[in-house]
Amino acid sequence: METTSAWQLQPASSRTRLWLFLLVVVLPVAITVAALAFVANDSGTGQLIANSAWLTNVAIVMGLLVLCLAIHWVIARALRRHHVGLDGAGFEIATTFYTRKLEWSALQLQQARVIDLDEHPECKPMLKTNGTGLPGFRSGWFLLRNRRKALLAMAGGPRVLYLPTTQGYDLMLQPRQPQALLLRLQELAPPHARR
Repeated sequence: METTSAWQLQPASSRTRLWLFLLVVVLPVAITVAALAFVANDSGTGQLIANSAWLTNVAIVMGLLVLCLAIHWVIARALRRHHVGLDGAGFEIATTFYTRKLEWSALQLQQARVIDLDEHPECKPMLKTNGTGLPGFRSGWFLLRNRRKALLAMAGGPRVLYLPTTQGYDLMLQPRQPQALLLRLQELAPPHARR
């Protein structure tokens, strides 16, 4: 399976990875610490209860921290699973928790094009139905503004490869060089799939 770097999907940025850490680890732990501090400082709680609960509160925070770090590790690993592959049988896309292998006959290459989402707002993702959405990163199933279902693998600016399929959904991919991927798809596709 071909995996040339020129047309591989853009990886998640360091900004996206920072947002992931803040949302999955820092925020839940901070909320829990604040809630436990509020309960411990409540005037209705006796000093004896607050002192004996201190060890329990530390255990709660440490347990939550371990859980949040484990979840972060799983999602961060999934963010690295972001690539496309081509071979004689067809096209494969893997992004976070989603994988699709499509035969050449399932791709509508004659309608595929590189678009700028700022110039084509009807193709912008409107609603996440089953996917991962972080600032600067979208992966999974979304509903577009034109009401079409799409599998997205985007991690950057507005230029994407829009690739309709015969499977009832479209693909919106953000390779490093969208035009290079489109040309390579057209080169590898059998003649009947290019029409």
